[in-house]
Amino acid sequence: MGDSSSTLGLVLAGGAARGAYEAGVLRYLFTELPKRIGTPPWPDIVAGTSVGALNGAFVAGRDPAGLRWLSRIYQQLEIPDIYGVSYGDLFRTVRDALRGGPFALADPAPLRRMVLRSFPRHRIRRAVQEDGVVWIVGATDLRTGNQVLFIESREPPRWRTRPGVELVHTEVRAVHALASAALPLLFPPIPVGERLLVDGGLRMNTPLRPVIRSGADRVIVISVKRRAHDQSRPVQVPSLPFLVGKTLNAMLLDPIEQDLFDAEEINAFIEWGRTRYGPDFEARIRGDLGLRKLEVLFIAPSIDVGELAQEVFRSSPPRVSGAMGVMMQRIASGEGADADLLSYIFFDRAYTGALEALGFSDAQALESELLSLIAPDGGAPDGGAPDGGAPDGGRL
Repeated sequence: MGDSSSTLGLVLAGGAARGAYEAGVLRYLFTELPKRIGTPPWPDIVAGTSVGALNGAFVAGRDPAGLRWLSRIYQQLEIPDIYGVSYGDLFRTVRDALRGGPFALADPAPLRRMVLRSFPRHRIRRAVQEDGVVWIVGATDLRTGNQVLFIESREPPRWRTRPGVELVHTEVRAVHALASAALPLLFPPIPVGERLLVDGGLRMNTPLRPVIRSGADRVIVISVKRRAHDQSRPVQVPSLPFLVGKTLNAMLLDPIEQDLFDAEEINAFIEWGRTRYGPDFEARIRGDLGLRKLEVLFIAPSIDVGELAQEVFRSSPPRVSGAMGVMMQRIASGEGADADLLSYIFFDRAYTGALEALGFSDAQALESELLSLIAPDGGAPDGGAPDGGAPDGGRL
């Protein structure tokens, strides 16, 4: 793994307010871990969907100061910093929907202003041109239903895609990241060229496959969903917030287990070939078919973030009133660990700050696994220059 042909990838899942967890993991990876290895372990390939695209921009731009700023934002957030909901907005939403217009409960203008001000476009461009970074952002074309992968790289991608997936080689700008995060029902779709785009999580919330196809053989996947599920919970009366929360789970938290299973199958096949035909089998199948062994480190919350959202809301309710206050109170009125909808839209520092801290501590608990993946020989990872700046996770 220490050879020059080894490629490190990073995958950031979508999940709206749950993205604060990713920021904590990134803070550990790129501001704390470098104290141990001497340099930030910048990945060669970065892919993000929804809030993962917004967070991942600072990694693609190799911007440790931006990542520290990102963590501070999650620690200081209030809901009006991201979106607004008023009785007038609700009336206009219903009126426009009846007239055939787009349906959106919230006004994301505050989020749009924040992203446009802070998006590290020039740093990303420099990292792509000078360091060969590949930056991938996923969105969903509302008209066709296709997954659209916007890819910024030195050379256009040469790999084939599955049906229903389009590759667009372009300079990835703030508008692409905002489109990737346009959560249906909550935010309006965003036009980009001839396309009308919404959240990329509808088709591919955890974009591992594009990172593998782009050449990564070591990958860190940051998810915002626990891999273990308690199937013994009592069935809850299906209130509207409950149904919407579970629908968002079904849409956005796609099962990455299939991609991980496929990778395990490829690893087993390559190991079988090495045993049967000799050590050059791996190099030959990599050169002829592009198949390679893959190491994946999966980092995910060590606790149920829906349950955390409800606990935080009850102890530290957000300072909002009017239509937004009524909406938040209604959404938070569910029982048990099934407050999934709240966990997506609760952009308040009491919750997002707790998630950010959880991400940092979960990554810290996986330090030995991280070091084994990014610096397997005990030294600094390949590439990158020094810049001063037990959870559910596990190795494949």
